[in-house]
Amino acid sequence: MLRTLTTTALSAALALGLAACGDDGVAASASGTTGDDTTGTSSASSTTDSTTNSTNSTTAGGCECDANATCNAGDGTCTCNDGFEGDGKTCTDIDECASGKNSCDPDATCTNTDGDYTCACNDGYKGNGMTCKDVDECAEGTDSCDKNASCTNNDGGYTCACNDGFEGNGMTCAGAKEFGEVCATGDECKTELCLTDTQCTVPCSIESSANDCRDQGYYGLCIFIGDQNYPFVCAGDLMTGADKDDEIIKAGDMITRDFQSIDDIDVHLAMIPAGDYQIYVEPDIDDDIAVGFYNIDGSLLAQQNMGGPGDIEGVNAMTGGDPLYIVVANVGNSNGSYNLIVNKL
Repeated sequence: MLRTLTTTALSAALALGLAACGDDGVAASASGTTGDDTTGTSSASSTTDSTTNSTNSTTAGGCECDANATCNAGDGTCTCNDGFEGDGKTCTDIDECASGKNSCDPDATCTNTDGDYTCACNDGYKGNGMTCKDVDECAEGTDSCDKNASCTNNDGGYTCACNDGFEGNGMTCAGAKEFGEVCATGDECKTELCLTDTQCTVPCSIESSANDCRDQGYYGLCIFIGDQNYPFVCAGDLMTGADKDDEIIKAGDMITRDFQSIDDIDVHLAMIPAGDYQIYVEPDIDDDIAVGFYNIDGSLLAQQNMGGPGDIEGVNAMTGGDPLYIVVANVGNSNGSYNLIVNKL
C-alpha cells in the first residue's frame, strides 16, 4: 500500500535535518458511397441480386448466364455483375483486396466478400474505412499510460514513458527514490512510504531496539507520527556507527559503552515514568563528547556540548512519561568509554 505520511520537523541539531486503446474505425462502403461511421460493414459495389440473375438466365432472351451475371435480352449475351469477372456464362469473384482495386484508406484493412469488399480503419485510427485519421489517445484520455508516466501520441498509436523519479515500462511505473530522498507522495518512493515533503521512509519500532532504523540498514531516529497503520517511522539523517551499543534504559540505570571510533554516535532510549530526572554522561578523561536529548516525535529537547575532554555533559529534565532519546556523540580526537546515568530527582 502506498502511503503519504505527515510529521512535525526535527531540529537541525546533530544533522537530524527533517525538515491498446485506439478507436477502431468501422467498415464502410467502397463503391463511392460514404459509409456511416457507426454502422459497420456495408457492401462496396454489386447491386444486382444473384437470385434475380438466376431468374434472368431463363428469360425470353434465351440467355443461359451465370448466377452472378446479367442477361442482355437484346442479343442474348451475358455480362458478369460488378465484383465478378468472366464470360457471363461463368463468373468468378474479383478479390479487390488482393488486386488492389479497392478504395480503402492506406490506414484501413480491406476484407474481400463475395462480389464486394469492406474497409475498416486500423487500430489507432477512426473513420469510415475509406477515410481514416489518427486517434490522439493522449488527448482523448484513452491511453493506458501509468498515472506517473507521460503519453506521447504518434501515427496510429502512442508511447508511454515514466516521469522523472519513476521507473518501469510506462504502462506501470514505480517510485525510484531511495530512503531519505525528498518526496511528496508515497508512490515516489521505492519503500512506498513518504513523510510529506520530507523524505522517503520505512516503518520502525521502539519495542525491542533503541536504534531500529540502523538495525534495518537505514538511518535517522525511529519517531512517533501517529499514523494509524505506521505509528513509528525512520526520520532524519543521523548516521550512527555499525556497532550495536544502543540500549533501552530505565530510571536509575547506569550503562557503560565504548566509542568504536573518534566519530562514533550511539542512540539510547530512556523509557522512564513522568517526573524530574538528572540525565548525564561521564566520558573518559581524554574524550570530548556531545549529548542530544530528543522527544519521541524527533523534536529537540536539549543539546549539551559545553565542556572539553573529560567533562560531563547532561541535563535536568522534566518528562511527561513518553520515551526520550539520548544521543551520545564522540566529538574529540580520541575514543574510549563513557557512563550514561539516569537518576530520578
